[in-house]
This record gives sequence, structure tokens and C-alpha cells, in this order.
Amino acid sequence: MPFQSFELLVSTNCSFYFYFSVKISQKYKGRRTDEKRNPNMHMGQNKPVQKKSPLYEESTIIFASSQNEKLVEIEKEKRLALIDAWEENEKAKAQTKAYKELCSIESWENNMKTALELDLKKMEENLQVEKTEFSKKFKKKIPEIEKIAEAKREKIEKQKEQESIKVEKISEKLIATPNAYPPNTKTCGCF
Repeated sequence: MPFQSFELLVSTNCSFYFYFSVKISQKYKGRRTDEKRNPNMHMGQNKPVQKKSPLYEESTIIFASSQNEKLVEIEKEKRLALIDAWEENEKAKAQTKAYKELCSIESWENNMKTALELDLKKMEENLQVEKTEFSKKFKKKIPEIEKIAEAKREKIEKQKEQESIKVEKISEKLIATPNAYPPNTKTCGCF
């Protein structure tokens, strides 16, 4: 049986190439399978054995049994080689399938991370917009607050001036009337 090889080239979307070759049989390389032995020749003899002799029956039985054993052995080796080739092929398929699934998981993970990063950037942009809006509102409120505070200060200053004027008037009255100190205090008539 000449050298036979089984080649499998698997290509996935993840640029993965896997190549292997299985030798089925090299034991029979170069041997011609069309050679046939003459069953009329006894082993080790060059002259034909007569069909009626007991050697003829013995040689055909020996030849048939040895040929059957060789065929059985060849078939067994062939079967084992095919099983090995099938096993390697199935392992390669499993590896390829696992690699594809790993690639798809990795791409899914990368897509999810990218989506989260985009969401984070959008949130940051929204926060930045809200921050600028709030800062504008606060900047608008600051002059209003300052205006209100100034009005309250003026009111207090006016009250302070009115109190000081009132105190000055009372002090002038007290100066004008010598017995009137302390103001609004009642004294006992005996003292």
C-alpha cells in the first residue's frame, strides 16, 4: 500500500490555521500488491505440485491461511490507522471549535468593555454639561445674593443711624433737664 496522507486545513475568522498529516502506512511502501504466488508451487520448491498429491492440498491450505493472516493483519493495521486519523481529525475539530468560541468570547468582552467606556464618556460629558449649567446658575445667583445682602446692610445702617439719632435726642433732653438722669427711672420721694 503506498504512502497516504490526510491533510486538513482549517481556517477560522480569527486567523487560525491548523495543519496536520497522518501517515496511514509506510510499512508496505514500494511493495507491489499485484504479485500473486502460484498455489501450485510448494514453499521452497520451484517445480509445480501436482493437483492430486497431498502436498497440493497442504500447500494451498498453508498459502490460504498465511495469506488470510496477512490480509487480516493488513486490514487490522488499516483500521487502526483510520481510527487514529479519525481521532486526530476529531481532536482538531474540537480544538478549532474551542478556539472559535474563545475568539467570540474575547470579541464579546472587548465589545462590552468598549460600550461601557463609551457610556462612561457620555456620563462624563453629561456631568460636564450639568456642571457648566450649574456654574452659570450660581454665577447668576451670586449678584442677586450680593444685592440682597447689600439691601440688608443698608437697612441695618439706617436702623443704626436712627438709633444714634434717637440716643442723641434723649441725651440732649437729659442735658436740658438736670434732674432727669437716669432717664425713665423712678426715684423714691424720700431720698
